[in-house]
Amino acid sequence: MWVYILGILFVLSATVAIQYRIDINKAYKRLNNYDIKTAYTNFGKMSYIDEGTGEPILISHGIFGGYDQAYVSLKSIVGDDHRKITPSRFGYPGSDLPSQPTPENQAKAFLNLLNQLGIEKTYIISTSAGGAAGIMFAIKYPERVKGLILLSSGVPASKKTREEIKGMMGPPAPLVNDFPMWFITKYFGFVFKYMFASETDKSLYDTMLPVAPRKKGIKTDETITNIDMDINFDDYEIDKITAPVLVVHAKDDPMAKYESVEKFIARTNAKTAVFETGGHLITGHGDAVSVAIKEFIEKTK
Repeated sequence: MWVYILGILFVLSATVAIQYRIDINKAYKRLNNYDIKTAYTNFGKMSYIDEGTGEPILISHGIFGGYDQAYVSLKSIVGDDHRKITPSRFGYPGSDLPSQPTPENQAKAFLNLLNQLGIEKTYIISTSAGGAAGIMFAIKYPERVKGLILLSSGVPASKKTREEIKGMMGPPAPLVNDFPMWFITKYFGFVFKYMFASETDKSLYDTMLPVAPRKKGIKTDETITNIDMDINFDDYEIDKITAPVLVVHAKDDPMAKYESVEKFIARTNAKTAVFETGGHLITGHGDAVSVAIKEFIEKTK
């Protein structure tokens, strides 16, 4: 009996190992299969994708992201319209991690990139953990921003000390590795449905793997980026944002709480596309999200 059970376990383990090796090799190949460009900023190397023509849009991606996730997200929103600039933030695929990877320095790196590309003004889309850098860019460099679009983005809500910030600010440490992330996405996708309060599609899973090239960026988001708007609240002078602002959010988002977003909207007089449901990924409203962002760009360009 035990021999039979052990035989089954061996076959299952071997099958999982083979499938993992096939899938992770595909993930690394996919990550390297984009038309990746490199800029050298004051904070080191930055990898990015620059595709299309028309109004330029730079996207500041969220946690577990990179130039690939940024590109897939932006492409799903605007399609073949507009010039899509999708850099990896600090520590994400192809981008260096400087000694001080703060959102303010990330904003400066974005500015370096735009200068090298000869772009005077751009739209900024910030998603999730990318919100801090995008908002800081709009505050620090108002003359370079045509519009700020916050898509399920974190926002500055209230001043806190490090000691007052409770709860996990990033993923569990074991998950920040290739095999555990692959295993969860492959066999237990419902975990992410619970985390995001949203259905997650294959395109998102594809841009979360491989994890290893994103590990430094994920850790930086957990320890610096995701708390910066709280502990340095006074530095986020959102009242000084002069560019038009659009907030796209779902009220049941469990990761970027709508209560905080409401305060941001009130202080900035932002335009809104707010949904009752959809979670962090605003599932079920993709077309409406795309229309809202495209109309915002058309009216403000």
